Amino acid sequence: MQEPAGQGRMISIIMANHQGAPYLRDALRSVASQTHADWELIVADDGSSDGSVDILREVARQDPRVQVLLHETPSGPAAARNRALAAARGDWLAICDSDDIMHPDRLRRLLAAAEALDADAVADDMVHFATEPLAGPRSVLGSDAPEVPRQIGPADMLRVPEPGTSGAQLGYLKPLIRRQALAALRYDEALTIGEDQDFYLRLLLQGARMWLLPEALYLYRRHPHSLSHRSTRRQILAALAAMEALPGQLSASQHIELKHIIEERRQVLQDRLAFEALAETLKQRRFGAALRQILRHPALGFRLVQIAWAKMRSIGRGQGGGQAGQAGEAAAERVHLIGPADGLPPQGEGQHVVVPDPGADGGHSSLWVDLCYRASRRALTVTYGDEAGLSAAWRIPAAAHIKARGAVVSDLMPPQGRRDG
Repeated sequence: MQEPAGQGRMISIIMANHQGAPYLRDALRSVASQTHADWELIVADDGSSDGSVDILREVARQDPRVQVLLHETPSGPAAARNRALAAARGDWLAICDSDDIMHPDRLRRLLAAAEALDADAVADDMVHFATEPLAGPRSVLGSDAPEVPRQIGPADMLRVPEPGTSGAQLGYLKPLIRRQALAALRYDEALTIGEDQDFYLRLLLQGARMWLLPEALYLYRRHPHSLSHRSTRRQILAALAAMEALPGQLSASQHIELKHIIEERRQVLQDRLAFEALAETLKQRRFGAALRQILRHPALGFRLVQIAWAKMRSIGRGQGGGQAGQAGEAAAERVHLIGPADGLPPQGEGQHVVVPDPGADGGHSSLWVDLCYRASRRALTVTYGDEAGLSAAWRIPAAAHIKARGAVVSDLMPPQGRRDG
C-alpha cells in the first residue's frame, strides 16, 4: 500500500514555555492528537515556577516522543527556542506556543502542502480565540489571507502595518520549516520583541521559499498576559540595533528591494523610542519638559491620547465584567455543526452551521473566526454529528460545551478534553 504523503518524515515541534501552566495541557493535547504521528515535541521551559514543570514531566513519562529541557532562570523566548532547535532531530520544524492550539490535522496538511509546492516553509492563518470577550472576529492574515497558496519574500515579511491600517503581520505566523533550509540559522537572543519576524526574515534572505496557505489550522489564544503591551526602551533599542545591522546582510538586489521598507521600520522604532522618552518624563512628573517634547513631535501627543483612551475602555470593560458574565449566561447559544455525512439536521433550538469536508476546507477561515468570536461573547454549546463536524469543533476551543449527536466514531476527542454527552 502506498504511504500517505509526508509519513516517514519526522517533524520536530518546538515549544517554548514560561509560566504557561493554565493553558499548557490544551497545547500538549493538541500536539498528541496530530494525525501525522511521526513527530517529536521538544519543550524548552524557561524558568517556570507555576507548576508547568510538573505537567511537562507527567506528559513526558506518558509519551516518549516528548522531551523537556529545563532552564532555571528566564532567558527569553528566543533563547528557549534556540535550546529546543539544538536538540531537534526532525526533517521539518514546527513552532507552537505553549498557550495555543493546533488543529489535529494541521501538521499532516502543512507537510503535504510543503511537499506539493516544493517549499522550504509553509504557514497557515491563525484564528484568535479567547474565553474572555474578543473585541471582534479576527485572524492574523485577515483580509490578506490568500485564496490560493501564495509565495512571499523578504519584503512581505519585513513590512509591518501600523495600528489603524490594514495588512497582515506575518511575523506572528508559526510556519512549518524544512530543516535543511534552516541550516545554522538561529533566533537572535538579544531580541525580546519581533524575534519571530527577524528569524523568518533572515530565513527568507538565505533564499528559502515560503508560502502562505489559504486555510487556518492554528488557534491563537488571546489572554491578559498575551495582549500587546508597550515595549520597553531596552527592547526597542535591541530591535533598532537589529534593523541598523540588516543592510550589511543584504545582497545588492535585496538592498534595492528593501531599502525603503528598512527606512520606514527604522523610523517607526525611533518614534517608539521617542514615545518611551516622553513616558519616562511624565512618570517623573516633569510636565513642562513633556509638553516641550510633544510640541517638537505632535504625533507623540496623539499616541498618548490613543493609549489613554484604550486604558479607559479597558477599565470600563473590567468594571462591567460581572454583568457581562451574567449576560453571557442569559445569552447562551447553541450551534449545530452540519457536515456532509450528517443525516437530518437536529430539530429544536439552535442554529445550523454547514461545515465543509475536512479534506477540502481551505478558504473557510471567516467561518472559524466568526465561531470563535461568538464563543468568546456567550456560553456557546456546539454539537457535531460526523467527522467534518468534529474537525470543525476543534476550531472552537472556547466553546462552553462540545457534544456529539449520536455515535461519532473517530480516533479524535473533542477539543480541550470535553466529554461527549
